[in-house]
Amino acid sequence: MRNAARIGIAASAGVLAAALTAAPALAAGSPRAAEDGRLVTTTSGPVLGTVGSDVREFSGIPYAAPPVGALRWTPPRPVTPWSQARDATKPGPVCAQGPYNRPVGSTVSEDCLTLNVTTPRDASAARRKPVMVFVHGGDLTTGSGSQFEPRRMAAQGDVVVVTINYRLGIFGFFGHAGLPGSGTFGLQDQQAALRWIRHNAAAFGGDARNVTLVGQSAGAVSTCGQLTSPAAKGLFDRAVIQSASCGSYTPTLYPGQPAPATTATTKWKPLTEIDAQGGALAKTLGCEDQADAIACLRGLGTDRLLAHTDEFGSAAYGTPTLPRNPEAAIRAGRFTRVPVVIGHTRDEGRMVTAALVNPAIGGTPMTEQRYVELTDQAYGAQAAEVRRHYPPSAYTEAGAQWAPALAWAAIETDRTTACPVLRDADAIARRTPVHAYEFADPNAPTWTAVPAGFPAGASHISDLTYLFDVNRPDGTPVTLSAAQRSLAATMIGYWTAFAHGGTPVADGAPSWPAYAAGGHVRTLAPARIGSVDDATEHQCAFWKTVR
Repeated sequence: MRNAARIGIAASAGVLAAALTAAPALAAGSPRAAEDGRLVTTTSGPVLGTVGSDVREFSGIPYAAPPVGALRWTPPRPVTPWSQARDATKPGPVCAQGPYNRPVGSTVSEDCLTLNVTTPRDASAARRKPVMVFVHGGDLTTGSGSQFEPRRMAAQGDVVVVTINYRLGIFGFFGHAGLPGSGTFGLQDQQAALRWIRHNAAAFGGDARNVTLVGQSAGAVSTCGQLTSPAAKGLFDRAVIQSASCGSYTPTLYPGQPAPATTATTKWKPLTEIDAQGGALAKTLGCEDQADAIACLRGLGTDRLLAHTDEFGSAAYGTPTLPRNPEAAIRAGRFTRVPVVIGHTRDEGRMVTAALVNPAIGGTPMTEQRYVELTDQAYGAQAAEVRRHYPPSAYTEAGAQWAPALAWAAIETDRTTACPVLRDADAIARRTPVHAYEFADPNAPTWTAVPAGFPAGASHISDLTYLFDVNRPDGTPVTLSAAQRSLAATMIGYWTAFAHGGTPVADGAPSWPAYAAGGHVRTLAPARIGSVDDATEHQCAFWKTVR
């Protein structure tokens, strides 16, 4: 698994000729594609990418066979090798998903198991770099790796960065009685990508024995799963968990949902529950014959299944991929002992709350009466106590009209992310080195549009704009101020130093001590990089009393 392919600098004239034939437009400017670094030979076949001033990029490389037709809902199979150079100058299609969070103008397909490699221009087999593998978020139902452009990270941090696609929603986490791999196909895809990277890191100048798995939101949930999956052991050497916990999500309100659920939701479900869910859907879709249900479902069109994709946004445990609920496994110490960075943004809940009150997308103002109704629905007999801890009068910095919405967002931030993340940090730090943080730029760019005057703060996903160059799903680019670019350079320094040696350090920035149980974490903001009592700031002692 650790035997990596050699870089294709010394490709034969025959392979080079094939490359020129396969991609004449790329080769026209330079007939020496192998020598200038555009041609790399992988275990799957040669790929022809692009060379910039600081980095080389190779996009849309298949790491597994297309999971279509008879391979829909099967564990990922090895890709069929190719002999002629494959055009690797643009990303592959995004995995099948609905319109929310999907990049504007993107091609959508079930044939989507590809990855993108960005490597420093001077990376070679003789000077191997750490590898950082980024798993995107999107609730396990949306998103794509190509939304996040890692040139700055690769060049400044002297690392190889890989972004991946994996099956989503009904295609990645569907289950049915007797279906091998039920409820875990997306996680298995991530493991297949990591295996491909282990075999091919050296071809791009990467060190196959130094791989850091980085996940944000649902990608962070996935990273927690991989920490506890026996099949993932040995596939990565460090982990970064951003903006999601390894455990339960609690009452949360999303656009289009009339009220928050009164019971906790989770990204982990028992296999029996997911199989039952799939069996019920099979009947709804006219595939009632138990003996032929999977064949019938595989015969349905992508769009017919996509109508139900949001119903399958949790991974199954009690499976070979996840023998135990990862939340319980983390608490019990049954996870791969690798160094971990874990953290969240200060105002996680403001992203979704902004959508709820944004009239441009059908939102309505949140009045104090609505705030009372929502907290009653979510917390029942404890709702009044929740409101005493989160009175709208404490959130009037942008005017009284936003106070109830900001109070709700603070509840969402603290209950669903900040305190669960600290709980994970406590559990993991008992057994392996941990560095914990809170991203706290109050003026961070937002991922989605917010109503005029609404203070988005350091909302969910905003930290990724400091690590990557991104376009929002609507195609608009995210820009940073000079102070924010300075913070971005520091954060990239911390993240990539962790990939190099297991300790986040950055030139000219304060040291980042290891986390010790109690809640003090590194705070990251343009005006201040220091320490914050995260547990007190987010009222975690109170949330331990709420059921």
